[in-house]
Amino acid sequence: MDSLSFNPLQSLIGLSAYLATRREVVLNTWRTACQTDPAFNTTADLSREEFNNKVPFMINEFERRLQQQPLEGDVGLLAEEHGLHRWQKGYALHELLSEVQHLNRILLDEHRQYWLLNPVAYPEPIVQSYEHLAWFTTLCMKGSIEQYTELQRIAASSRAQTLEKTLEELNELMRQRGNLLRTTSHDLRGSFGVIQGSASFLELMDANESERKEMVTMLNRNLTTVRNMVVQLMDLARLEAGQEPVVIKAFNAGELLHSIVTCYQSLAQEKGLVLKSDGPTELMVESDAILMHRIVQNLVLNALKHTDSGWVSVSWSSEDQYRWIISIQDSGPGLPRQQADTLAQVLSPDSESTASTGFANPPANAREATTVLVSRAGQGEGIGLSIVKRLCELLGASLEIETKAGWGTLFRIRMLVHSNDR
Repeated sequence: MDSLSFNPLQSLIGLSAYLATRREVVLNTWRTACQTDPAFNTTADLSREEFNNKVPFMINEFERRLQQQPLEGDVGLLAEEHGLHRWQKGYALHELLSEVQHLNRILLDEHRQYWLLNPVAYPEPIVQSYEHLAWFTTLCMKGSIEQYTELQRIAASSRAQTLEKTLEELNELMRQRGNLLRTTSHDLRGSFGVIQGSASFLELMDANESERKEMVTMLNRNLTTVRNMVVQLMDLARLEAGQEPVVIKAFNAGELLHSIVTCYQSLAQEKGLVLKSDGPTELMVESDAILMHRIVQNLVLNALKHTDSGWVSVSWSSEDQYRWIISIQDSGPGLPRQQADTLAQVLSPDSESTASTGFANPPANAREATTVLVSRAGQGEGIGLSIVKRLCELLGASLEIETKAGWGTLFRIRMLVHSNDR
């Protein structure tokens, strides 16, 4: 065959037809090579279609280029989509590099086999075929790796932003914790001052019996306050240290809540308040009954303490098959403006829940705050609310508040029916 009659394109078209008949072999050999490569951890989890992904379409374009036909797709863009797919499937970068190298090696072997089976008198078609293969391999590598590394960069940037946000929240938590401790220390110092003053007065010889009795009453009252504050600080410290055990068991929440309300009826009567309970007598849930008792007890006592007249209502009901609700509402004065704003930023109902009051709520992103650290009427009430919040977190429950000066306060707890489903 002379050089004038020889057409290199015919040889390249033959190579393209050969690769088309070898397509299944190429793809199967490629998958086997990746599966047996000890550097791979992800391939075995992919179906055949998932593993092949965009590669058959990329090979189609390679064969068209060999035939000098117009391309129907962009190999570089297909390679980027392939890199995105591998990122989504959890590939490591070295796995993506290795699989492209395996594919290139297999196609190179197929080229060798074809030219051994179909020798030509002139080197032009062989040189051109390897140039086309180099073009194909370069686009595969460049597109896949660039897309993967860009996604890696975006993920790293996102992680940095998340860490920065977490650091800001941690700093805010430390600031709030400091405010709580300062408030509590102030309350303790005030109580100790009253105790010390009362004790000193009792030592006075000229104090009459009535004055002594008054001082003893004041002394006992402040000793009780100090004891409660110390106990709450110890409880909060134990919760923050992760030392509070959680025991999940099935129990009748309706019966437990009825018993809590019954227990505090005498305290409500002493203050002239109406304490009511409304809810099904039988509501079977799986949770920690002791922790739930502490949550409700804290909120009921808080409501009774700060309500001078009217009523306190405890109600509960099922929300759906996954959650149920406990609500503690009082007719007290509501929280002062500044404290209400602080709490509302953390515990306002979200856009999917229905606020009973219809009061405007702050933006939903304010709910991302991680703790409640406020003082109520200078009585160290922030400790109790912090304990309630952390107990709710242990049980996978959410805590919401609605409050308005002169209207009262409502705490709503959304509990899981099955706490083990968290």
